[in-house]
Amino acid sequence: MIYIKNKTKTSLLSLFLLGIIMCGVLSTTALASLNYQSTLVKGTDIFTVSEYNDAVWKTTVNNSTNPSNWFEGETNITGAKSKITMKGWRDTTWETYDVLTGIFMTEFFSLEEIFPLLALMNKLGYNETTINANYTNNYKLSYGVRSVWNFTSSDYPEEQSYIDGIMVFKNPLDFKSMLDDYSNLSAELNEKLFFSNYSFPSLNADEFLWNLALNGLAIAKPQSEYLEDLIDELGCENVTSSGSTLIFERYGETDYTVEIMYGNEGTISSLLVKDVDDNIIFRIVSTNSEWIFYIILIVMAVCGVVLVVYIIVKKRKPKI
Repeated sequence: MIYIKNKTKTSLLSLFLLGIIMCGVLSTTALASLNYQSTLVKGTDIFTVSEYNDAVWKTTVNNSTNPSNWFEGETNITGAKSKITMKGWRDTTWETYDVLTGIFMTEFFSLEEIFPLLALMNKLGYNETTINANYTNNYKLSYGVRSVWNFTSSDYPEEQSYIDGIMVFKNPLDFKSMLDDYSNLSAELNEKLFFSNYSFPSLNADEFLWNLALNGLAIAKPQSEYLEDLIDELGCENVTSSGSTLIFERYGETDYTVEIMYGNEGTISSLLVKDVDDNIIFRIVSTNSEWIFYIILIVMAVCGVVLVVYIIVKKRKPKI
């Protein structure tokens, strides 16, 4: 449940789009895989900035930024914490217009830019009806809503920083169709928008997956197969996976690696940035209910063993 900084300015739009999407009629995805299942759970996760080396960040990632340019709040302060509460989710189906507005446009444009751009697109003949008629792919997903408290080195405020959305697409092969449709549609739109102030950026597979991962992408189980299918289908060049971990080979001031690990519920559980010598530059870790659950199980198991041993010893103890 890690989130990039521009999520605040797009959260209102996401909720607006969610209201539209929830009213849609469910349909079957052409390439839907019955083997993948969403594992979202209600609950609260706490994330902590456990390590940060500002000097190495500036010589490796970006000389003029810090993690606060990636993530909301005081992520440049070791010990800062964020809280995220998953409120609930619903299975639904997105069409191409939903993907364009809910993923790509929220990444490239501010909230103030999106609504005028949609109005201009409508005048040019690119509204929801025409886009979905020309690009007919459907995508089944679970769409969740969560409350987010930004990273802070102080106490959490009473109210959340914002309400956000999280997506679990049921078929990892769908992401290739999304990117292909975006590439074709954006090329069309850029021709029509040539004399305006708007332009849709081009996007390769690696950058598409990078943006998804930092903007609330969750994965279905089995996770290792999901990530392998996702990377292979997209044809990523500098992204690999290992189990439930996505590994990005990035370049800033120099080469560096970002490892994004997913927990049992399919959401991000930790994020690690390393230099070429495997020195840790930045790390965010989760202390969520998943770990609490396992601790409880271990405690119960130990108590059970102690009780059994006590009963056996008591029975074997000779009576005086």
